[in-house]
Amino acid sequence: MVKGQKGKTKGPRMISEIQRLKAMGLSKRMIAKSLGCSRNTVDKYLSASPDADSESPKVYRAAWSDQVKWIDVESATSRGMTLSEFWERFISLREELKDVSYLAFWREYRRRFPNIPIELHKTHPPGERCEIDYKGDSPGLGFIDRYTREYVPCRLFGSILCFSQLFFPRATLTEKQDDLLKSISEAYKYFGGVPVTSAFDNAKAAVSRAHRYDPDINKEFAHFCEHYGTAPLAMRPRKPKDKNLIENNLGVFWRWARQRIQEKTFHSLADLNDFIYELAEDFNNRTQRKYGTSRRQKFIEGEQDKLLELPSAPYSVGNWKTAKPHPDCHVQIGKNFYSIPHQHRDRLVDVRITGALIEIYRDLDCIARHIKAHDNAVGQYFTNENHLPDFHKAMREATPQQSIDQASEVGPFAEQIIKSLIEDARHPLMYLRRAQGILRLSKRYSPKALDRSSEILLSIGTKNPKLSDVEALIKNNLDSEKTNVIPIKRQSNPFLRGQEHWGNQ
Repeated sequence: MVKGQKGKTKGPRMISEIQRLKAMGLSKRMIAKSLGCSRNTVDKYLSASPDADSESPKVYRAAWSDQVKWIDVESATSRGMTLSEFWERFISLREELKDVSYLAFWREYRRRFPNIPIELHKTHPPGERCEIDYKGDSPGLGFIDRYTREYVPCRLFGSILCFSQLFFPRATLTEKQDDLLKSISEAYKYFGGVPVTSAFDNAKAAVSRAHRYDPDINKEFAHFCEHYGTAPLAMRPRKPKDKNLIENNLGVFWRWARQRIQEKTFHSLADLNDFIYELAEDFNNRTQRKYGTSRRQKFIEGEQDKLLELPSAPYSVGNWKTAKPHPDCHVQIGKNFYSIPHQHRDRLVDVRITGALIEIYRDLDCIARHIKAHDNAVGQYFTNENHLPDFHKAMREATPQQSIDQASEVGPFAEQIIKSLIEDARHPLMYLRRAQGILRLSKRYSPKALDRSSEILLSIGTKNPKLSDVEALIKNNLDSEKTNVIPIKRQSNPFLRGQEHWGNQ
């Protein structure tokens, strides 16, 4: 505003509204916020009417409003019933009030119970964003297990496209990562596409470390978003209005669907979700009074074609762990071994384990991928020959040569066994672990016992023995040495009659 220029004079309607809100007991600050003016303006028009504080202005009330017990309306809405549901039931019982619109009913309710939240209206381009969240408390959502007859409570998941407000709900047993990712996948499938960005809160299933400006996204959740081509957006901690659409619609849907769900009995999670899907279809096809159209219609007309395409293969949820590579270019996952490129043996790697694959990452780059071994497999090696260094280069590496030098200190037969394992193999690093394990037996037992067992193995033509065979042979040799006990020689004793005495009788 230019200095010296007076503000625009408020009209009589604004002045009347200021006086009405003051009569209801609102503070000057709340009046200014609700009407979008300054506190000085409120002071100006309140002080202009000297009897404003002593005499309340006349507040308009519709003639039909006296037929409604508004205390009962407030009591019903405080228990969870929506105002629109109360209006529908009330109109159906009063024939003389059938022409009362919901908007008029809402205005009369607000005149008696003013509640004016100040919120910034957000606009979202079509296909730009969806919001994801779990409802905090949803009592009555669950099923009765058909085998144990126990009640199993569930959690209510929700996802919404911000432009059309197309809503997808789903019941899950927990809020863990597996359930969360499966629910988001089903939401994208229901939408028929993927939004550009996906907004969510700071749950551990999605965010490893919450931060106002630079949160750390969970590895598996980041991998999930990369698979679908959407950008993850972690909202600020303790700021639910950053994703107010999903917060509000989860509450609206639950209040609308709660009675319908609790009237039925379900015996499995699948049955419960089938019914929730039917409710979601009805919910999305209902006409929104604010926009004069349904969520589904708005989605078809303005947002359906703006979504990204779904990937050809569904996402497979996995678990992550950290592994240390061995000099033989393998990492141990469970009881089996998987190869990695030899250039990455100097640092820890991240391993992603799914139901069918083992994926090995370094700095978010996938450096190896293997088919996962069966659950009962033990000691299997999954080796990609391209991951191993050249033969001559591998022979010059310190680890194989150190093993050969260490074996020469044990004995000539042990040296011959270790050389055979390293030099006669398809690759010098192929049996490096086995060679190191055999050499370690010299410390557990003795170098002499290891060399003796190696001599026996070579005598029967076994040049590439297993670690378990060598150790078993050492134990057998030690047991046989214990059984060769020197007989005890007894001195003559005049008090013992001996065997001759019994033979003469």
